[in-house]
Amino acid sequence: MEFGILGPLEVRDGGGHRVPLEGIRQERLLAALLLNADSPVPVARLIDAVWDERPPATADRQVRNLAGVLRRRFARADPAGPPVLLTDGGGYRIPLDGHRLDARVFTDLVAWARRTAAAEELAAAAAGLRKGLALWRGPVLDGLPGRLPAAGAVGLDELRLTAWEDCLDLEAALGRHRSTIPELTTLVAEQPLRERFVGQLMRALHLSGRTADALAVHQLFIGRLADELGLDPSPELKRLHLELLTTEPPGADPRAAAVRASAVRAAAERAAAGHRAPEHGATEHRAPDRRAPDRRAAGGTASRPGTRGRAQTGGAGPGRTVAGAGVTVPPPAQLPPPLATFTGRRAELAALDEFAATAFAGPGAPTAPGTPTAPAAAPIWAVSGSAGVGKSSLVVQWAHRVRDRFPGGQLYADLHGFSAGPPLPAHAVLARFLRALGVPGEQVPSVPEEATALYRSLLADRRVLVVLDNARSAEQVRPLLPGTPRCLTVVTSRTRLAGLTARDGARPLVVDLMPASDAVALLDRVIGGRRALSEPAACAELAAVCGRLPLALAIAASRLAERPDLTVADQAAELRDAEDRLTALQIEGDAASAVRAAFDLSYRALPARARNVFRLLALAPAADLCTAAAAALCGERVVAVRPVLEQLATAHLLTHEGRDWYRMHDLLRLYAAERATAETDPAERTAARERLYTWYLHHADAAARLLTPRRRRIPLASAGSWYESKGFATAAEAQRWCEGEHAHLLGAVRTAAEHGLDDLAWQLPVVLWGYYFISPHLDDWEEADRLAVAAARRAGDRHGEGHARNDLATALAARGRYDEALPELQVARSLLASVGDQVGEAHVIGNLGLHSHHTGAHEQAREYFLQSLALLLAQPDDNRDDWAIGVCWTNLGATAMLTGRSEEADTYLHRALDRHRLTRDVVLESLTLFALGDHHRRLDRRDEAAARLRQALAVIDGTTAHPRLRADVLAALAELGEQPDLGDRPDHGDRSELGGRSDAADRSELGEPAVGPAPGY
Repeated sequence: MEFGILGPLEVRDGGGHRVPLEGIRQERLLAALLLNADSPVPVARLIDAVWDERPPATADRQVRNLAGVLRRRFARADPAGPPVLLTDGGGYRIPLDGHRLDARVFTDLVAWARRTAAAEELAAAAAGLRKGLALWRGPVLDGLPGRLPAAGAVGLDELRLTAWEDCLDLEAALGRHRSTIPELTTLVAEQPLRERFVGQLMRALHLSGRTADALAVHQLFIGRLADELGLDPSPELKRLHLELLTTEPPGADPRAAAVRASAVRAAAERAAAGHRAPEHGATEHRAPDRRAPDRRAAGGTASRPGTRGRAQTGGAGPGRTVAGAGVTVPPPAQLPPPLATFTGRRAELAALDEFAATAFAGPGAPTAPGTPTAPAAAPIWAVSGSAGVGKSSLVVQWAHRVRDRFPGGQLYADLHGFSAGPPLPAHAVLARFLRALGVPGEQVPSVPEEATALYRSLLADRRVLVVLDNARSAEQVRPLLPGTPRCLTVVTSRTRLAGLTARDGARPLVVDLMPASDAVALLDRVIGGRRALSEPAACAELAAVCGRLPLALAIAASRLAERPDLTVADQAAELRDAEDRLTALQIEGDAASAVRAAFDLSYRALPARARNVFRLLALAPAADLCTAAAAALCGERVVAVRPVLEQLATAHLLTHEGRDWYRMHDLLRLYAAERATAETDPAERTAARERLYTWYLHHADAAARLLTPRRRRIPLASAGSWYESKGFATAAEAQRWCEGEHAHLLGAVRTAAEHGLDDLAWQLPVVLWGYYFISPHLDDWEEADRLAVAAARRAGDRHGEGHARNDLATALAARGRYDEALPELQVARSLLASVGDQVGEAHVIGNLGLHSHHTGAHEQAREYFLQSLALLLAQPDDNRDDWAIGVCWTNLGATAMLTGRSEEADTYLHRALDRHRLTRDVVLESLTLFALGDHHRRLDRRDEAAARLRQALAVIDGTTAHPRLRADVLAALAELGEQPDLGDRPDHGDRSELGGRSDAADRSELGEPAVGPAPGY
């Protein structure tokens, strides 16, 4: 057998076929044995591994049963192979003799490679380590929750990293510096505080002639080390830094030595004077040699103090004369070419046009002499949006459209705010701009403030468009802003740059996902009209699968353009079904253009806390989430989590949708899930999910207490100290919350079942009974209850299964599927009776009465209702269920009405109505009023019938807006010839007027006698 734990748990037979495992408990048991392969593991430790801190009383027996199941499964998979699972003393052991475990192969390869390296066989040692590293498919036991996988992963993960470091040291010793740079760049991004990787990358860059980049890596690392840990780098890294400053890489320009020596002297002088050395990375110019005599400008004018480096303007024309050279420099035209496939964005282009027109409308209306006027502000656009949304292509497209309005030229710089390397310092950009404006390189001021002042002086009488692309922060941008209203600046960033708006008067423009029509038009433009027009539906689907993200659309379209045989439908299906959609959305040989790479840059720029919250949000059951639910995921209070959500929204990794809701783009959600799998401990992921589903459970319980007051509730475990309870004021408010969270509640049930949280998976639908009973979402009600039944069975909870089956029968009956409901009720009655829950059994008996009621067996229904009532009345006071007693009275009244017992019907219905009004149960009140209206109608008391029906309609419209009952009330009023004034009803959610028509209304149309809706139990 072949076992894999370096990634998701995997078992294969001798032929390489996967051996499936059944359930998380089998997986945890096998994982515990494999982490201790060749050694016996006591049953007590296996119990801890399978159940963590909450083992059942039968845990010992269950572990032995699980071991037996695994042993038989392995024997069937490989009958001729050696034994796999042995009983050893008081536990079990997996011997590796004759079997293969990837972790053991990895550790053996690492040990062999280190011995080989000690024998100076470096190439062979490096190859051995590469072979071992290739065994890893992901984190140890990836996706398997529990404390044991997390603990077992620590040693192996550390060995993996040290082996990787050893391997890269060997590669460096073999002279393979340049080839390891991409790998090291990724490793440093993933392990930003691992100093050995940082030093290896610095050395590789330096020896590849990229010393400036190496110094930038060092600067980024020491800043992060100080900010996050408050530490200084090790002496080894300090020595490496000094070595990079004082030595030349092989083949370097010898003139660079003097520059480097000058930089070292300057740094030493500043250190001695107590000043901080300038940041490394400003590599666009050399510092001027202060020992050289003053240079003379053309015409013999000396450079005076305070004006050093300023170019002579040479007149008012667009060209400028370079100081000391007599060469006219044309206006800069630095814009990159516009994107050939640019499509749409009409609204954004119009906004940019309007802003430019307003900014340059003229100096304003004339004023009287001496009248003070406020100075005009320099116009700035701050264009922001998520990675891949097309900010840069939009701005470049617009800049080319308006370039003629800027005779002074167009300056452009990619600030690398979100790039693989560090952000470009403002001083380096200023050096570029100043040279483009005619300043000789040697006259560019070395002091940043002086460079900014010279830059603004040169732009003072020009009309220049400045495009600052991919900015990291407002601080990076401010030194590059012109000081004159004659120039216009457009900044793009993945963050909102709110500081630029607040302090510098920038106007914000958020670039959102492409509209669906623009997304299809982009596909049409790239792949050609005939193909796109021939598959309009497939194009729309492909746009949806790509999340209408321009980068993803462009990648998908490029693949179609390269493969004329591939239909749009094929491409859409491939992406829709891809297990790893982000991997599919990349261009071969151009990893930097991949959607994942774009997201990586935004993610890595976040602080550690924001990264953690971003990862946890991927565990939510839907793409959108309210702030309180997000706080539950994190196990914190809302006040602590809200600023982090805003931080993510500012970085365009979330979209703020209304007062307290946030949404994550589909592709970003896939990326966040990847990062959660790779970086968040499995036990932490499980705990986060459990907190979120517990939050939904307790909020749903609070809603149920208003929708079905006094109905007996199942006991719930208390939530943690992080939980902030929800107080609903009215039943309508409770229903609105349930309706607003409807998709999330069903998603919580689904994902709780998927991840083995079976108690929560059956409790949540049972708690939601009161909401589902009045909800139009009958399909979802049935699905939730089927999931609840399966979860309770997996958990071995007969009591929970009985409640879930009873609720499932109610959901099936609401859809008119009585034949399917009956066996569920029979099993539920047996289960609840077996655990001694007489109140629960009475509920089921009442629902058996409803089954007879709806199928026309009214006398049998009456007998069931009387049995249920007798069982409920026999309960002691501390177990009394007044709610169910009231339901029995309503149903007995409705049945008596149909069996000709009019006095009995009147007695039961009025007794029930008084009870429901006393307990403020608006659902039962409206149902009983409807039954009274039908009772009076059958007695031909039409005025009384209409009055009761109007009362029922008023209760419904004023509270829960029960859609199915409302449809029946309106139908009954219409039958009486009444035309009620519906007026304006309160909005209780997105409901169709007829979307909840009951089974009774359907049967009336078929000519059968209507029995009316009846409350279930």
